[in-house]
Amino acid sequence: MHFNIKLLLLTLITTPAVLGKVNGKCSSGNGVCVSTASCTKAGGTYKNGLCPNDPADIKCCNKSKCVAPNGKVGSCMFTSACKGTTYSNLCPGGSDFKCCVTSTSTKPTTSVNGNKIVSYAKQFIGNPYVYGGNSLTKGCDCSGFTKLIFANFGITLPRSSSEQSNKGKTVNGLSNAKPADLIFYCSNGSVNHVAIYEGNNRIVHAANSKDGIKESNANYQKPCKIKRFI
Repeated sequence: MHFNIKLLLLTLITTPAVLGKVNGKCSSGNGVCVSTASCTKAGGTYKNGLCPNDPADIKCCNKSKCVAPNGKVGSCMFTSACKGTTYSNLCPGGSDFKCCVTSTSTKPTTSVNGNKIVSYAKQFIGNPYVYGGNSLTKGCDCSGFTKLIFANFGITLPRSSSEQSNKGKTVNGLSNAKPADLIFYCSNGSVNHVAIYEGNNRIVHAANSKDGIKESNANYQKPCKIKRFI
């Protein structure tokens, strides 16, 4: 009986020390100690030797880039170290290791150019289309996509494609279009789709539930309006 109590006390003392390393801080850097499978599944990279008291498959995992649902880019870190807004379910590790997007002032539209907007928009190619959605990573529709992309550069657009088509400066034809102009498409005389012009007769848009966010030929369908916002 004496031996069993001693063994129990030893287990209680040593077990938390080991388990505490899992989902805990690495010995250096902003990483988190997680299983290698969890790290790679979340898109992170791991280093050896920074979680020395854990089993062999527990490594220091870092994910330097994460994308919040509003399209803002952040880094994975412990919430205690975040000086901005945190977002869950985007990083490996426990509930206190999240995507941190630092607070920044709104970017003035004077510093924006069309190529920057297009380059930013193309980062989300392959992500899903969700009707009524408002997340560049988890899903959005065509006008949600354009609204979120432009919002990243401090430009506010209405929510629907028809409302967006009534704003901005009118551009006369694709031959006069510039990168980041919005290309609108109509059905029965009403605007029902919007895309971002890339240049060279190409667009990037949240196309449909089958294709998601993708690139297309700008005149896959005849545009009915073109508007400029920068």
